[in-house]
Amino acid sequence: MKLNLQNEPALTAAAAKLASQWRDRGVATLCVGLRGPLGSGKTTWARAMLTGLGYAGRVPSPTYTLLEEYRIGALTLVHLDLYRFNDPEELEFLGVRDRFGEQGVWLLVEWPERAPNLLEKCDFVLDFAPLGAEGRVITFLPQSVAGRAALVLVRESEFKLES
Repeated sequence: MKLNLQNEPALTAAAAKLASQWRDRGVATLCVGLRGPLGSGKTTWARAMLTGLGYAGRVPSPTYTLLEEYRIGALTLVHLDLYRFNDPEELEFLGVRDRFGEQGVWLLVEWPERAPNLLEKCDFVLDFAPLGAEGRVITFLPQSVAGRAALVLVRESEFKLES
């Protein structure tokens, strides 16, 4: 499934809406990989999801820290950026493995392909690609039962998806 977004405001609106819908429909645990070239909108998407969940604080890119964690009501969103990731041991030190499947925890992972074992565990991968000068095409790729269920929720929403 694909989502065509003509500009950054459309991207941020879509991400915020998607996050709030998943929360409102009871998605309690999820791991989403965000894949695409530098500047394709991955961090913008993560920030907008946090906005859609009601988070009003500062959202830095976790490029150097690798991980930022946000508590929003009963939900915890863990945002990882593996662009500077060098060693699989680093994930162990961060305690990421313990967060998979934890109730009330969503993992957003930028550059999941840099940790193949982590990529395999993603319920869902969003592939970001340029669309014209300012737009993006986001391809939704479910990889688990939870990912397929999340895709059903997207299809049932007001998003215009293409097969």
